[in-house]
Amino acid sequence: MKGSRLRLRDVVFGGVVTVDTAAGPKRVLKFSAAGATIRDLRMSVPVGPQIQHIDGAPGSTSTLRGDRITMYVESLTGTVSGAEGIPLPAVLRLHLTPDTVPEWLYGTVGKLGLKLQLDLDEADIDQAGQTGGELTIPGIHGYGTPR
Repeated sequence: MKGSRLRLRDVVFGGVVTVDTAAGPKRVLKFSAAGATIRDLRMSVPVGPQIQHIDGAPGSTSTLRGDRITMYVESLTGTVSGAEGIPLPAVLRLHLTPDTVPEWLYGTVGKLGLKLQLDLDEADIDQAGQTGGELTIPGIHGYGTPR
């Protein structure tokens, strides 16, 4: 999943966990959130000999709302552009994986269970799975391409 801006509301870092996938067990980062918005959403999933794509309309904002959303993330990349509603200069580029979790996230934020508001520009999330929430994509457009 990619987007020009990702905003996570009440996000909590749940640590590194192992989940079962069709390809076998994977170590992932566990995040839960009360909601998310994604501007310029683009998603893709390999299915058989194709890659299935789902895009939102250019310039639109997709929303993920509902019950507590839990995301199991293989990697999260983006430039931090805001925290707790405060705009920040685009100087901190994050690339988080189960093997590259910084101590401040794992040892401090994760253990305290803090709920944060976080904005990332040019976000790229590789998810192994997700539970909860309802995704609304304005101007949804789906298509397939060969692998």
